[in-house]
Amino acid sequence: MPVAKALHPSHHQSLMHEAGPNNHFRTAPSAPQRNGALLRGQSDNYTGLRPEAKKSNLLRGASADLSEFIWPKDQWPSVPHNDFHMAQELPTVDLSGLQSNDPLELEKIAQLLVKTFSNWGFVQVINHGVPTEVIDRMQYEARKFFDLPLEQKEKGVAPTSSKYEGFGYGVESGFFYAGKPWIDRFQCRWSPVCEIREPVEKVFTETSDAELFSNSIEEYNGRLDKLAMQILELCARGLGLPVDTFTKPFNGTAGDCIARMNYYPPCPLSSLTLGLGAHTDPNLLTILSQCKVGGLQVCKDGTWMSVKPKPDTLIINIGDTFEAWTNGRFRSVEHRAVVNETESRISMVYFASPPAKSLIQMPEQLITPQHPLKFRTSFTWEEYKIHLFKKHVGGNGVKTSKQWLRHPVPISQISS
Repeated sequence: MPVAKALHPSHHQSLMHEAGPNNHFRTAPSAPQRNGALLRGQSDNYTGLRPEAKKSNLLRGASADLSEFIWPKDQWPSVPHNDFHMAQELPTVDLSGLQSNDPLELEKIAQLLVKTFSNWGFVQVINHGVPTEVIDRMQYEARKFFDLPLEQKEKGVAPTSSKYEGFGYGVESGFFYAGKPWIDRFQCRWSPVCEIREPVEKVFTETSDAELFSNSIEEYNGRLDKLAMQILELCARGLGLPVDTFTKPFNGTAGDCIARMNYYPPCPLSSLTLGLGAHTDPNLLTILSQCKVGGLQVCKDGTWMSVKPKPDTLIINIGDTFEAWTNGRFRSVEHRAVVNETESRISMVYFASPPAKSLIQMPEQLITPQHPLKFRTSFTWEEYKIHLFKKHVGGNGVKTSKQWLRHPVPISQISS
């Protein structure tokens, strides 16, 4: 893949947007480019950091100059978080026709989704059926959670070697070793069994606060779970397959799904670091909601572009598993999160995956002379996940593991 280039490489030509009264945006000149020497000599109290960052677990064991957060130069973000002046914009699909059950309307939506997932791998959806108040309440509860004192949040860290290992507060991804990501997070297993309440009850001192937080996550992700199934049905319809092709593995069995909240505090090294490095998602389908502060960037044909936050809009992207399942008809595209110096950002992510042991079989209709076989014809999510976590070495973990999906031969013939 070619090295991604920027549509607008200059930090100094951009404007930094700040949330103003009544949820409007006001602009201010962008901050100057930072360099690695700026923070050297600071005390261990990190006096140059804003309070939001000091409340996160980012600084546990970090050096005073934060040098471990500086990424290799070739990965520094060349497009600022709020540079939305691109020639192209992420396509938007209106899902209001889902409510009508009109076959013609459903077919129209299905074809739009197939076209967008084939060309972009990402789509913005509006009129998606998730009420604004549900999204706003989840955003509010997420911000309230991350605003808690660090000592309180750390009560929700899952102990190692427990059934919750890898879940709870402060979990870092293992895929982005090219540099330490500037991110704080909370994640829980959503299905097959929802495991939100145990870590949450340890964090909140008031039972009512724990209840509000847990209820918000459960309602929000419950609606996203339903939306994910609708999207899978529309994708099958748009590809000319039986409508239940991609939902059949879920029948009678809960999927292996994860709910996550990402928090990116203001960062004094925003031009030298990343909130999350460039990656593709290994799962089936991802649904994301972001706050009013930009930060998500998508690589379109080798060019990085910022995705402008829009009210009442959800972002859906294809994961590696779905790309393989469709024999590459849909694209799993690289994306990343950038940070800024003045504003914190929250994103809420739902990762949909099939039941761990359900067999994923590529539809024969998707293998044609125009679309020769590119991926395994059958595998399970559990098999891919095991391989994924075995092979996440260095900064290319997902890329390396994705090659496992590309062998168009039976799994039994492939060495693990």
